[in-house]
Amino acid sequence: MKTLLWNKSAYQEPKIACLGLFDGFHQCHLKLINRLMEIKNQEQLAALFFTMSQSVTDFLHKTDTKIIDNVSKQQIVAKLGFDYYLEATLTTEFMNLSPKQFLTILKKHYNVIKVVIGSDFRFGKNREGDFNDIITFFGKENVYLIPRKDNLFSSTTIRNLLLHYDLSSANKLLYEDYHLRGEVKPGKKLGRKINFPTANIYLPQKVILPYGVYVTETLTQGKLYPSMTSYRLFEGKEVVEIYLLNVNIDLYEQEIIVYFKKYLRQNVKINNLEELVDLLEQDLANTIAFFTNKA
Repeated sequence: MKTLLWNKSAYQEPKIACLGLFDGFHQCHLKLINRLMEIKNQEQLAALFFTMSQSVTDFLHKTDTKIIDNVSKQQIVAKLGFDYYLEATLTTEFMNLSPKQFLTILKKHYNVIKVVIGSDFRFGKNREGDFNDIITFFGKENVYLIPRKDNLFSSTTIRNLLLHYDLSSANKLLYEDYHLRGEVKPGKKLGRKINFPTANIYLPQKVILPYGVYVTETLTQGKLYPSMTSYRLFEGKEVVEIYLLNVNIDLYEQEIIVYFKKYLRQNVKINNLEELVDLLEQDLANTIAFFTNKA
């Protein structure tokens, strides 16, 4: 799969494209993508995946409510069989494009001739564009509309499940379990003193997941390890602290991915190290029980 740059002409073979934010790759997204692949194969077209770097709401409010990070999104798109990946960085200039200007760029720079979209897709300045504009621009015979009948499989539903600690239900709706990725950085190393060493990743801002302690699985060095994880605000920083079960490996400066499986408890104020050890021992017992039952 080739990665394209927005508004830069490249690879002019005829393409069929899907358009949207595609946050989380829930079942409605996959239904749309399956339809695109059917048409791609029938008509021998290249498949282009268009998305944006973030939602308009996140851009305007400087928040991060993404269900899936952009690196994971691109990796999933490659697995799904697309030929091209096109991610537009959200800027004021991009948001001020008229619907016709946006569609003209897709056609002129990438030779998009057919489009598959969800019925709720909006685009262009003030979100003025909809499927009617796309039909007018490309022709009715070149636009495939995937209707949205309910909100059962929606990004909003998944966010609400995550916010209410229902990871099991949220993960069932996602292509991949909810996860965070980051590079391991040194922390206070308090965990080493009590035999609970953690790998710490720092996030640039608050993500959708509530603070708390979770059962997780951690992908590092090509292997998936059972783990338990605390996500909290510490000294003004968003920090994810991961304890790998029965593993002692050096992860500093390495990128890891933490998959969240189950919510255990809220973060609580600890008065002393003995109290912290007792709490972590209980967390560990609950984490081991989760993986034992899963097996």
